[in-house]
Formats: sequence, C-alpha cells, structure tokens
Amino acid sequence: MELRHLRYFAAVAEELHFGRAAARLNIAAPTLSHQIGALETMLGTKLFTRRTKSAIALTNAGKRFLVEAQETLRQAAHAELVGRQAGRGDAGSLSIGYVLSASCGGLVSSKVSLFRARHPDTSFQIALMQTFVQFKALIAGSLDIGFTRAPTQFPSELTGFIIDRQPFYLALPEGHHLAAYRQVTVEMLVDEPFVAASLEMEVGFLSNIAAITPPGVTLRIVKRAPDVFTVLTLVAVGAGITVVSGSLACIAIPGLTFREIVGVKRTSDHVVAYRKNESAAVVLAFVKFIRGKIGAR
Repeated sequence: MELRHLRYFAAVAEELHFGRAAARLNIAAPTLSHQIGALETMLGTKLFTRRTKSAIALTNAGKRFLVEAQETLRQAAHAELVGRQAGRGDAGSLSIGYVLSASCGGLVSSKVSLFRARHPDTSFQIALMQTFVQFKALIAGSLDIGFTRAPTQFPSELTGFIIDRQPFYLALPEGHHLAAYRQVTVEMLVDEPFVAASLEMEVGFLSNIAAITPPGVTLRIVKRAPDVFTVLTLVAVGAGITVVSGSLACIAIPGLTFREIVGVKRTSDHVVAYRKNESAAVVLAFVKFIRGKIGAR
C-alpha cells in the first residue's frame, strides 16, 4: 500500500463520486476505479457500495478506514513540511552553552528569543558552561553553539566571531578605599590583593586580571575560586578585589560594589563559537541569523 492509494481513497470518500474524484486528482476515472479496486483487494474488504449508477457510499469498513487514511495523510503532510523546514534551517533542535557574563549581558536571551520568534518550530537546550568545557562539548558534538569568552585562538576544529565587547569593572567591598572613586585606573590596583578564578576557568583565554595588568607588573593573587559567584562572595567579605566584564557588574551581593576601570586597551570580548565543518541547517541558520543581527567583527 502506498500513500497514493490513501489519497485516491480519501478523494473518492469525500466526493462519493468517481468522476468528480478523478477530476480532482487529475487522473482518468477508469484508472481511479482500478486503483480503488486494487486497494480493496489489498485490504480484503469492500470500501464502497453503489447506490445508483453514479452515486456511491462508504461501507462500515470504509468509514473506519477513512479516519485512519486521513490521519495518515495529515501525518505524511506534516512530516514533509518538517523535512522541508529542517532542510531550510527553520526547524530542528539547538543545544546552546553560555558563560555567565554572556547571560547577564543579555546576549543569550536576546539572540535566542529573536531566533525563536522567527523559527517557532526550533527547540532549544541551554546550559551554563565555562568556555573550555564548551569547546570540548562542541568538538565532541554534544553542543551546537557556544556563547563564550573570546579565546586567544580557537581549537582547530572550531571557529567563531565576536558578538560583544565590554569594558572591565573592578569588584570590591563597599568599604574599600577605592570605592570612593567613580572610576579607577590600573595603576591604582598594583598593590591590591586579588581574588581570581581557578586556573581551569582560564584555560584557552586571558583572565580578566591578566587583561588589565600593566606590562612588567605582576598583580598579587591571594585566593582562587571555582566560579564567579564564589569569587564575588569572597570579594564581598573582604578577601580581596577582582576584575569582571561589564555585564557582571549588575550582580547584586550585599557588601559588594563595582567601579569601571579606565585606561585599559583591551576589552572583555564574547564570541559565538561553532564547528568549522558544521552541516546541520538549523545550526547554520542560527549562525547566519546572529551574524546578520550584530554585524559580527
């Protein structure tokens, strides 16, 4: 049995007339009659009975079969539509990783929500991951897109483009002497104790602290922590100060305040990362969409 048999049967069942059904299907009436006869042979039952020379009616078996045939045809049409959408990148599934600073800056929410509005049949799985973890997941194929810190160099399997540049901010306790200034310079930070991210978080890109360190100077790191919230909590209790990208300056922790660091040549950059050999249409559509929206550099 083929889909054409179901289409022929549904047309005859809806018209209850072979001539009208044949015209609707754009085939000859004898051909249609032959195909319906073949379908009845396959099913081992009659689907129609004749009332008059031209009028026909569905048998009980025909009525039951019509329900299933119409549902199958609807599902087949839906499958064809989904296939075409997936081929264009209009449907599918995207697995997205992000670093906290990309989320706090609105990069993830704004870009994904805009894409979802234009591609409502695309589903998303979104997870918080450090940059190095995202790179490994992208290479392994368990992640499709990464919103990450800009690396000094992408792994050979990956590529990407900058979507955001942010200034650096100093995070410090509210009672710290530098809190009296609206802005601070890197020279004011030379003798201060710093709380830094763990070395594992810095693999593949320059840390915030290294990015603002003047040439020939080594800033004093007194503690390291495994995540941004722990770093900022240590700062809030007075363990030291730290450097974050501008988007993280919106985080509210009692006892913590932020000041912009001026006179820094570098910025805190975020990228969209993906596989160089990516072939999935929905991933490529997302990349193209983001490029068009941000004028990627």
